[in-house]
Amino acid sequence: MKARVTFQTNVPVTVELAYPDGIQVEGRFGDQVMYTLADERVMYVPPIVRTRISELGVGKGEPVTICKAEKREGTRRFVEWQVERAAVNGVSVPQNGNGVVHSAAKPNGSAARNGAGPAETTLRRALVASIEAAIAAEQYA
Repeated sequence: MKARVTFQTNVPVTVELAYPDGIQVEGRFGDQVMYTLADERVMYVPPIVRTRISELGVGKGEPVTICKAEKREGTRRFVEWQVERAAVNGVSVPQNGNGVVHSAAKPNGSAARNGAGPAETTLRRALVASIEAAIAAEQYA
């Protein structure tokens, strides 16, 4: 039996997918998606995580950070799954708060089609990443 990744509340976990598509399975608490990871472990996540992984275009072997975050609205508590591309060689891919890549930094090179070269695209990504980091630090404080 393969080792299983467990998600503790508010603790981000970075994993690399062995395959970009998960397998829909029936779990004790309803439908789940099972992913095999590059290190031979497996993880079970709700379908919303699969949706976000697909939106990000995460492929085989690409690192992704997943966090089962507890949120509060007044006295009501709920879980929000956060999915983001993980930093690669110290450079993170810019995303908005919902774990979706910003349009200026999409991996398909949309900026490059508008006349921006690779250097400008890299600079845009770095700028957006620094802004995102500043916002995250401010929200954390």
